[in-house]
Amino acid sequence: MRVFFTIIKYVYRSSFEYLGAFLGGIVAQWFSYSISILMLFLMVWNFGSLAGWESTEIIFMYAVWLLTYALGASFTTHMCRGFPNMAINGQLDEAYTRPMSPFFYVMATTYNAGFISHISLSIGVLVYSIAQLGISWTVLHWLWFVIVIISGAVINACMMLICDMPAIRTRSKSPTSMFYSEVRGFTQYPITIYPRAIVFVFTTILPFGFTSYYPIQVLLGKEDGIMPQITMWLAPIVAVLLVGITALCWQVLSSKYESAGT
Repeated sequence: MRVFFTIIKYVYRSSFEYLGAFLGGIVAQWFSYSISILMLFLMVWNFGSLAGWESTEIIFMYAVWLLTYALGASFTTHMCRGFPNMAINGQLDEAYTRPMSPFFYVMATTYNAGFISHISLSIGVLVYSIAQLGISWTVLHWLWFVIVIISGAVINACMMLICDMPAIRTRSKSPTSMFYSEVRGFTQYPITIYPRAIVFVFTTILPFGFTSYYPIQVLLGKEDGIMPQITMWLAPIVAVLLVGITALCWQVLSSKYESAGT
């Protein structure tokens, strides 16, 4: 894994060579997401609450949602976008000649340093919202918070990979990619605002509810009353299951990979 992180370090170094463009991208993302956060806050503040969640709680959930997305997507966004062409341009051929796992080689070399904008903004919003909530967390609460962030990042990364990986075989945009790109955004809000059927989907088939909504209920002392209470604690288990599914998908698809011959 040392080689993996060494490659990522050089990705950051190469990004800093074009510092003006890199910082410009960060500022643009800050502005875009800050507007989204402000609009969300004003909407909830105007109505008093949303599905029983106060405005500060919503902002906290949004920050967790954004941070887990950014941490996961920084490793997988460019990787997934490149899947259709990897077999054509020989990038996978190159990966199989390196002294590390082809999967992790591709992930490291396609790492997206630009997500530092999302990460820094979400951390700032988290600090603000935690201070505004006035909650006194114990060591166990902080430990669970770290587990929530790691689990959410893994879930986001795996869901993106699972939905986009078929492109390795089709050599065009994956027909299932929309199940990540078009659906993920609906879970920036409490999912109980949707019909029970949709809540079920976000809990089982497309488990985006575990990236923020369910696990942070433990930290906020909330319970939605729809799903069993144990659901709040399942994020790490869901993350592990998705890692297994992702590994299986990669094994199946890469085993049928045909060299580009370049």
